[in-house]
Amino acid sequence: MRRLDDPDRSADGLDFFISYAPIDEPWATWIAWELEVAGYRTMLQAWDFVPGSNFIDFMDRGVSQSVAVIAVLTTTYVRSRYGRMEWQAALRRAPDHPESKLITVRVEDFPLEGLLATITFVDLVGVDDPLEARDRMLRRIAEAMNGRAKPPGQPAYPPAGRRRTPSTDLPPSVALHHPRLRAHAATAYPPARPELYEHLDEVTFLNLQGLRFGPDGYALDGRYHRRDLMRAMEMAVRQQLGADTVHGVLVGGDLTEAGGIREFDEALSFIVGLRQLLRVAPHRVAVVPGSHDVTRAACRAYFANCEADEIAPEPPYWPKWRHFRRFFADLYDGVEGLTFNETHPWTLYEMPDLRVAVAGLNSTIAHSHREADQFGWIGRTQAAWFGHRLEELDDGWLRFGLIGHPVTDHGTGSLRDGDSFESFVAPWLDVPPIHPAGVAACLLTVAAMNKPGEPRFRQRDLL
Repeated sequence: MRRLDDPDRSADGLDFFISYAPIDEPWATWIAWELEVAGYRTMLQAWDFVPGSNFIDFMDRGVSQSVAVIAVLTTTYVRSRYGRMEWQAALRRAPDHPESKLITVRVEDFPLEGLLATITFVDLVGVDDPLEARDRMLRRIAEAMNGRAKPPGQPAYPPAGRRRTPSTDLPPSVALHHPRLRAHAATAYPPARPELYEHLDEVTFLNLQGLRFGPDGYALDGRYHRRDLMRAMEMAVRQQLGADTVHGVLVGGDLTEAGGIREFDEALSFIVGLRQLLRVAPHRVAVVPGSHDVTRAACRAYFANCEADEIAPEPPYWPKWRHFRRFFADLYDGVEGLTFNETHPWTLYEMPDLRVAVAGLNSTIAHSHREADQFGWIGRTQAAWFGHRLEELDDGWLRFGLIGHPVTDHGTGSLRDGDSFESFVAPWLDVPPIHPAGVAACLLTVAAMNKPGEPRFRQRDLL
C-alpha cells in the first residue's frame, strides 16, 4: 500500500478521488474515513469542496491529481451526469489498464452494464460486518495500486481462514491527531441513505426568494457577493436555531436577474454551497422559476424561428426555460424522481424521510419576451395535476406550496389565475406559499401535528 510517506504516490500527495452521487454521501465518507485510517490521502466533495467555488474545476483536479478514482456504484450514480464524466475521465487516463485508474465499489444490488461491467468491483452488497467490508475494500485497493492480486508472502498451510483487519474504531488519541479525521465524524457501517421516515415533531425549512444573481456573482441588488451571502445566511440560521437542524431549503423563484447562463451558474454555486454548509441533502431542496428566470433572448429567438418557418409559437414557449432547465438538471444530478420537462414544466418534490411534499408550481407559464405577457399564470392543467398528486399522498404528510408569484396579493406582480390555485391546490396544502414583502430569507418551522389554538407554522425573518 502507498502510505502518506511513500515517494511513489502522486506528486500532489493525493491517492484517491471518491466519485459518488450526492445521496450516497454516507458511503463516500465511510470509504474516505477507512482509507485515511489506512494511511491513504483522499479527496471528496463532502470534505474538500469549498462552497461557492467551481465544481467542474474541483472535479477536474480530483480526477487529474489523484492516483486513481474510486466510484461508489449505485443505480443513482450510474444515471448521474457528473458521475459519468468522472469515471470516464479516469478510464481515459489508462485505457489499456483501466483497473489501475478506476476502482469501483458496489454498494447496491443492480446489474452493471457497458464499460463499468468490465471493471472488477469491490462488492459490499450484503456485507454486514464492517471489518469484512474494510478488508475487502483495502485488499482491492492494494491490488490496484500494486498491479496484481498476488499476496505479499507465501500463504500458510493449511489455510487458517482469512486474517481480519484491525477494528475501524479509532482510539481517541488517533482521532485527535489525525489531520483529516479530527474535523469529521465517523460514519457508521453500513451507511444508510436518508430514506426511512423518522418521526419529527416539527420541521424547519429555509425559505429564499428574489435572490436575483447577476453574472458577476452579486445578488440582492448588488448588496452581497455569492460567498458573502452564503456565509451571512449560514450565520443568521445558526443564530436563530443554534444546534437545531435546517431540514430543507425552498427557493421561490427569481434566482437570476435576467435568466442568463452565467447568472444561473452563480445561482447554482450558491445553492449547492449553502446546502452543504447547512448539511441539507440534495433531495430536500425545492426550486421554482420566477419571472426573472425566463430567458427572454431565447424566447425571442424561438418566436423568430417560428416566423421564419411560418408557424405559430406554441405556448408555453418551452425554449424560454432553456437555461433554467440546465440549472435544474445540474442541481439535481443523481437525484431520482425529479423532473422539469416539456410535458410537465413543474415539479412535485417528495421527501419521504421527512414525510414532506412540496408542490413546486411554475407561475411563468404565460411569460415570454413580450411586455404584455409579464404576469403570473399556472393554468388549470397544472393546478389540477397538483391537486390530484397531493390528494394521493398518505395521511401524515406535510404539504407545502412553492410558487414564484404571490397568490393572495392582487397587485401587478401577483398570480393572475389565483382562482385555479384556490380551487385545485390550496385545499390540500398545510403550508401555503410564503412571500414576505422585503424579505429574502426566512425560516419556516412547521408542526407535524396542528395543536388546537396554536398556528400550524411560525416564520422568522433573516435577511
